[in-house]
Amino acid sequence: MQNAITKLTTVLIALITVLCFTSCGTSYYGAAENNYYDNYYDYNPAWAPDYYFGTRYYYFPDIETYYDLGTRNFVYLNNGRWLFVPTLPPIYAAFNLNNAFIVIVNRSVYTPWMHHHYYNSHYPRYYYIDYYDFSNIPYVRGYNENGRRAVYWREAERNRAREWGDRNIREGRKFKYSTDDRRVQQEVTRRVAQRTAVSPEELRQIANTEEGRMTTTRPRTARTSARQTTPNTTQRTSTSRSAETNYYGGEIGQPVKVQPQMRGNTSGRSSSTRSEGTSTRNREKTTSGRSSDSRR
Repeated sequence: MQNAITKLTTVLIALITVLCFTSCGTSYYGAAENNYYDNYYDYNPAWAPDYYFGTRYYYFPDIETYYDLGTRNFVYLNNGRWLFVPTLPPIYAAFNLNNAFIVIVNRSVYTPWMHHHYYNSHYPRYYYIDYYDFSNIPYVRGYNENGRRAVYWREAERNRAREWGDRNIREGRKFKYSTDDRRVQQEVTRRVAQRTAVSPEELRQIANTEEGRMTTTRPRTARTSARQTTPNTTQRTSTSRSAETNYYGGEIGQPVKVQPQMRGNTSGRSSSTRSEGTSTRNREKTTSGRSSDSRR
Protein backbone atom coordinates (compact mmCIF):
# COMPACT_ATOMS: atom_id res chain seq x y z
CA MET A 1 0.00 0.00 0.00
CA GLN A 2 2.85 2.35 0.89
CA ASN A 3 4.54 1.66 -2.46
CA ALA A 4 1.32 2.43 -4.36
CA ILE A 5 0.94 5.77 -2.58
CA THR A 6 4.57 6.64 -3.30
CA LYS A 7 4.19 5.85 -7.02
CA LEU A 8 0.96 7.86 -7.23
CA THR A 9 2.63 10.84 -5.55
CA THR A 10 5.55 10.66 -8.01
CA VAL A 11 3.18 10.61 -11.00
CA LEU A 12 1.24 13.61 -9.68
CA ILE A 13 4.43 15.61 -9.11
CA ALA A 14 5.59 14.82 -12.65
CA LEU A 15 2.27 15.94 -14.15
CA ILE A 16 2.31 19.21 -12.19
CA THR A 17 5.89 19.89 -13.34
CA VAL A 18 4.97 19.32 -17.00
CA LEU A 19 1.95 21.62 -16.73
CA CYS A 20 4.07 24.38 -15.17
CA PHE A 21 6.62 24.26 -17.97
CA THR A 22 4.03 24.25 -20.76
CA SER A 23 2.26 27.31 -19.30
CA CYS A 24 5.41 29.43 -19.10
CA GLY A 25 5.69 30.23 -22.79
CA THR A 26 5.82 33.82 -23.99
CA SER A 27 2.65 35.11 -25.60
CA TYR A 28 2.03 38.44 -27.31
CA TYR A 29 -1.05 40.57 -27.37
CA GLY A 30 -3.35 39.53 -30.19
CA ALA A 31 -1.27 36.47 -31.08
CA ALA A 32 -3.41 33.86 -32.80
CA GLU A 33 -0.44 31.64 -33.55
CA ASN A 34 3.15 31.45 -32.38
CA ASN A 35 4.78 33.06 -35.40
CA TYR A 36 5.74 36.45 -33.99
CA TYR A 37 9.18 37.75 -33.14
CA ASP A 38 11.16 37.86 -29.96
CA ASN A 39 10.43 40.61 -27.49
CA TYR A 40 12.58 43.56 -28.59
CA TYR A 41 11.59 45.93 -25.79
CA ASP A 42 15.20 46.15 -24.58
CA TYR A 43 16.27 47.33 -28.04
CA ASN A 44 13.58 49.97 -28.48
CA PRO A 45 15.50 53.21 -29.19
CA ALA A 46 15.00 56.35 -27.13
CA TRP A 47 13.50 58.13 -30.16
CA ALA A 48 10.89 55.41 -30.76
CA PRO A 49 7.25 55.41 -29.58
CA ASP A 50 6.06 53.14 -26.78
CA TYR A 51 6.91 49.51 -27.44
CA TYR A 52 4.05 47.19 -28.39
CA PHE A 53 4.33 43.44 -27.98
CA GLY A 54 5.87 41.64 -30.92
CA THR A 55 7.04 44.77 -32.75
CA ARG A 56 10.18 44.40 -34.83
CA TYR A 57 9.99 47.02 -37.59
CA TYR A 58 9.30 50.76 -37.77
CA TYR A 59 8.66 52.71 -40.95
CA PHE A 60 9.35 56.42 -41.58
CA PRO A 61 7.06 57.59 -44.42
CA ASP A 62 8.78 60.97 -44.81
CA ILE A 63 12.11 59.39 -45.82
CA GLU A 64 10.80 55.97 -46.91
CA THR A 65 13.15 54.25 -44.48
CA TYR A 66 12.71 51.30 -42.11
CA TYR A 67 14.25 50.44 -38.76
CA ASP A 68 14.86 46.82 -37.73
CA LEU A 69 14.88 46.28 -33.96
CA GLY A 70 16.29 42.78 -34.49
CA THR A 71 19.53 44.04 -36.03
CA ARG A 72 19.41 47.67 -34.77
CA ASN A 73 19.80 48.96 -38.32
CA PHE A 74 18.11 51.52 -40.52
CA VAL A 75 17.18 50.18 -43.94
CA TYR A 76 17.04 52.70 -46.79
CA LEU A 77 16.99 52.62 -50.58
CA ASN A 78 20.00 53.93 -52.46
CA ASN A 79 20.54 53.52 -56.21
CA GLY A 80 18.04 50.68 -56.35
CA ARG A 81 19.58 48.73 -53.45
CA TRP A 82 18.51 48.43 -49.83
CA LEU A 83 21.36 49.38 -47.53
CA PHE A 84 21.63 48.48 -43.82
CA VAL A 85 23.30 51.02 -41.53
CA PRO A 86 23.37 51.61 -37.73
CA THR A 87 22.75 55.36 -38.15
CA LEU A 88 20.91 57.44 -40.72
CA PRO A 89 23.05 58.39 -43.74
CA PRO A 90 24.21 61.98 -44.33
CA ILE A 91 21.40 62.66 -46.82
CA TYR A 92 18.98 62.49 -43.87
CA ALA A 93 21.15 64.46 -41.46
CA ALA A 94 18.41 67.07 -40.95
CA PHE A 95 15.76 64.44 -40.18
CA ASN A 96 14.68 64.59 -36.53
CA LEU A 97 14.05 61.09 -35.19
CA ASN A 98 12.66 62.44 -31.91
CA ASN A 99 9.70 64.14 -33.59
CA ALA A 100 9.27 61.92 -36.64
CA PHE A 101 5.96 60.29 -37.56
CA ILE A 102 6.47 56.53 -37.28
CA VAL A 103 4.43 53.55 -38.49
CA ILE A 104 4.61 50.46 -36.27
CA VAL A 105 4.65 47.67 -38.84
CA ASN A 106 2.37 44.64 -38.47
CA ARG A 107 4.20 42.06 -36.38
CA SER A 108 3.37 39.28 -38.85
CA VAL A 109 5.42 40.93 -41.61
CA TYR A 110 9.01 39.93 -42.29
CA THR A 111 11.47 42.30 -44.07
CA PRO A 112 8.82 44.87 -45.04
CA TRP A 113 11.20 46.75 -47.35
CA MET A 114 10.94 43.84 -49.77
CA HIS A 115 7.29 44.88 -50.23
CA HIS A 116 7.94 48.62 -50.17
CA HIS A 117 5.31 49.48 -52.79
CA TYR A 118 2.59 48.64 -50.26
CA TYR A 119 3.97 50.96 -47.59
CA ASN A 120 4.72 53.72 -50.07
CA SER A 121 1.13 53.72 -51.30
CA HIS A 122 -0.58 53.34 -47.92
CA TYR A 123 1.60 55.91 -46.14
CA PRO A 124 2.69 58.68 -48.56
CA ARG A 125 5.08 61.34 -47.35
CA TYR A 126 3.41 63.81 -44.96
CA TYR A 127 0.00 62.14 -45.39
CA TYR A 128 -0.64 62.44 -41.65
CA ILE A 129 -0.80 66.24 -41.84
CA ASP A 130 -4.13 66.17 -43.68
CA TYR A 131 -5.21 62.74 -42.49
CA TYR A 132 -4.79 63.50 -38.76
CA ASP A 133 -3.52 66.97 -37.88
CA PHE A 134 -5.98 69.13 -39.84
CA SER A 135 -8.87 66.70 -39.42
CA ASN A 136 -9.24 67.28 -35.67
CA ILE A 137 -7.11 64.31 -34.62
CA PRO A 138 -4.24 66.08 -32.81
CA TYR A 139 -1.14 64.97 -30.90
CA VAL A 140 -0.56 61.96 -33.15
CA ARG A 141 2.89 60.39 -32.74
CA GLY A 142 2.48 57.62 -35.29
CA TYR A 143 0.31 54.73 -36.43
CA ASN A 144 0.12 51.17 -35.07
CA GLU A 145 -0.84 48.64 -37.75
CA ASN A 146 -1.49 45.95 -35.13
CA GLY A 147 -4.11 47.95 -33.24
CA ARG A 148 -5.26 49.80 -36.40
CA ARG A 149 -5.16 53.09 -34.55
CA ALA A 150 -3.07 56.20 -34.10
CA VAL A 151 -0.41 56.44 -31.39
CA TYR A 152 -0.33 59.68 -29.38
CA TRP A 153 2.26 61.77 -27.62
CA ARG A 154 2.27 61.81 -23.84
CA GLU A 155 1.24 64.89 -21.89
CA ALA A 156 4.85 65.75 -21.10
CA GLU A 157 5.68 65.52 -24.81
CA ARG A 158 2.85 67.64 -26.18
CA ASN A 159 5.29 70.38 -27.17
CA ARG A 160 6.60 68.01 -29.86
CA ALA A 161 3.19 67.76 -31.50
CA ARG A 162 2.51 69.42 -34.83
CA GLU A 163 0.02 72.20 -35.44
CA TRP A 164 -3.54 70.96 -35.81
CA GLY A 165 -7.04 72.16 -36.69
CA ASP A 166 -10.31 71.33 -38.46
CA ARG A 167 -9.56 72.70 -41.93
CA ASN A 168 -10.30 69.45 -43.76
CA ILE A 169 -13.58 68.95 -41.92
CA ARG A 170 -14.72 72.46 -42.87
CA GLU A 171 -13.70 71.86 -46.48
CA GLY A 172 -15.59 68.56 -46.60
CA ARG A 173 -12.56 66.35 -47.19
CA LYS A 174 -13.41 62.85 -46.01
CA PHE A 175 -10.98 60.10 -45.03
CA LYS A 176 -11.52 56.53 -43.92
CA TYR A 177 -10.73 55.93 -40.23
CA SER A 178 -10.78 53.08 -37.76
CA THR A 179 -13.41 53.11 -35.01
CA ASP A 180 -10.91 54.38 -32.43
CA ASP A 181 -9.57 57.17 -34.63
CA ARG A 182 -13.10 58.25 -35.56
CA ARG A 183 -14.04 58.35 -31.88
CA VAL A 184 -11.13 60.69 -31.16
CA GLN A 185 -12.09 62.94 -34.07
CA GLN A 186 -15.69 63.20 -32.89
CA GLU A 187 -14.67 63.97 -29.30
CA VAL A 188 -12.15 66.63 -30.34
CA THR A 189 -14.69 68.23 -32.67
CA ARG A 190 -17.18 68.36 -29.79
CA ARG A 191 -14.57 69.88 -27.45
CA VAL A 192 -13.61 72.52 -30.01
CA ALA A 193 -17.28 73.50 -30.46
CA GLN A 194 -17.62 73.84 -26.68
CA ARG A 195 -14.27 75.64 -26.40
CA THR A 196 -13.02 72.94 -24.04
CA ALA A 197 -9.36 71.95 -23.90
CA VAL A 198 -8.23 68.45 -24.86
CA SER A 199 -5.05 66.73 -23.67
CA PRO A 200 -2.94 63.96 -25.22
CA GLU A 201 -3.55 61.68 -22.23
CA GLU A 202 -7.31 61.96 -22.72
CA LEU A 203 -6.92 61.02 -26.37
CA ARG A 204 -4.77 58.03 -25.45
CA GLN A 205 -7.59 56.76 -23.25
CA ILE A 206 -10.32 57.45 -25.80
CA ALA A 207 -8.35 55.65 -28.52
CA ASN A 208 -7.43 52.63 -26.35
CA THR A 209 -3.74 53.07 -27.18
CA GLU A 210 -2.69 51.24 -24.01
CA GLU A 211 -3.95 47.99 -25.51
CA GLY A 212 -0.94 45.84 -26.40
CA ARG A 213 1.60 48.31 -25.02
CA MET A 214 4.43 46.82 -23.01
CA THR A 215 4.58 48.46 -19.59
CA THR A 216 7.72 46.82 -18.24
CA THR A 217 9.92 49.36 -16.49
CA ARG A 218 13.22 47.63 -17.28
CA PRO A 219 15.83 50.13 -18.52
CA ARG A 220 16.69 50.03 -22.20
CA THR A 221 20.14 48.67 -22.95
CA ALA A 222 23.00 51.07 -23.45
CA ARG A 223 23.86 49.25 -26.67
CA THR A 224 20.66 50.49 -28.26
CA SER A 225 21.08 54.18 -27.45
CA ALA A 226 24.79 54.15 -28.22
CA ARG A 227 24.21 53.06 -31.82
CA GLN A 228 21.74 55.79 -32.65
CA THR A 229 22.38 59.26 -33.86
CA THR A 230 21.60 62.08 -31.44
CA PRO A 231 19.23 64.41 -33.24
CA ASN A 232 18.89 68.08 -32.39
CA THR A 233 15.99 68.03 -29.95
CA THR A 234 15.13 71.65 -30.66
CA GLN A 235 14.66 71.02 -34.36
CA ARG A 236 11.23 70.04 -35.60
CA THR A 237 10.72 67.50 -38.35
CA SER A 238 10.06 69.27 -41.63
CA THR A 239 6.43 69.11 -42.73
CA SER A 240 6.60 71.49 -45.67
CA ARG A 241 4.81 70.62 -48.91
CA SER A 242 4.80 72.26 -52.31
CA ALA A 243 1.03 71.94 -52.69
CA GLU A 244 -2.03 70.56 -50.94
CA THR A 245 -2.20 66.80 -51.11
CA ASN A 246 -4.94 65.00 -53.00
CA TYR A 247 -5.62 61.39 -52.08
CA TYR A 248 -7.69 59.49 -54.58
CA GLY A 249 -7.19 56.00 -53.17
CA GLY A 250 -9.11 54.56 -50.22
CA GLU A 251 -6.01 52.79 -48.91
CA ILE A 252 -4.29 55.96 -47.67
CA GLY A 253 -3.71 55.69 -43.93
CA GLN A 254 -5.08 52.15 -43.79
CA PRO A 255 -2.93 49.25 -42.53
CA VAL A 256 -1.14 47.21 -45.17
CA LYS A 257 -2.90 43.91 -45.73
CA VAL A 258 -0.44 41.13 -44.93
CA GLN A 259 -0.02 38.92 -47.98
CA PRO A 260 1.26 35.31 -47.63
CA GLN A 261 4.59 36.21 -49.27
CA MET A 262 5.14 38.98 -46.72
CA ARG A 263 5.26 36.57 -43.81
CA GLY A 264 8.37 34.78 -44.99
CA ASN A 265 9.52 31.61 -43.27
CA THR A 266 8.06 31.85 -39.76
CA SER A 267 9.63 28.60 -38.55
CA GLY A 268 12.80 29.22 -36.63
CA ARG A 269 12.49 32.97 -37.07
CA SER A 270 13.22 33.79 -33.45
CA SER A 271 16.35 31.65 -33.31
CA SER A 272 17.71 33.12 -36.53
CA THR A 273 17.33 36.75 -35.46
CA ARG A 274 20.68 36.99 -33.74
CA SER A 275 22.50 35.55 -36.74
CA GLU A 276 20.77 38.15 -38.92
CA GLY A 277 22.61 40.86 -36.99
CA THR A 278 25.95 39.29 -37.94
CA SER A 279 25.05 38.89 -41.59
CA THR A 280 23.72 42.45 -41.70
CA ARG A 281 26.97 43.80 -40.31
CA ASN A 282 28.81 41.88 -43.00
CA ARG A 283 26.59 43.52 -45.62
CA GLU A 284 27.44 46.90 -44.09
CA LYS A 285 31.14 46.25 -44.67
CA THR A 286 30.55 45.47 -48.31
CA THR A 287 28.42 48.56 -48.82
CA SER A 288 30.52 50.99 -46.76
CA GLY A 289 32.31 53.59 -48.75
CA ARG A 290 29.66 53.76 -51.44
CA SER A 291 28.21 57.11 -52.29
CA SER A 292 24.89 57.97 -50.66
CA ASP A 293 24.50 61.36 -52.31
CA SER A 294 21.85 60.13 -54.74
CA ARG A 295 18.84 58.14 -53.68
CA ARG A 296 17.45 55.43 -55.96
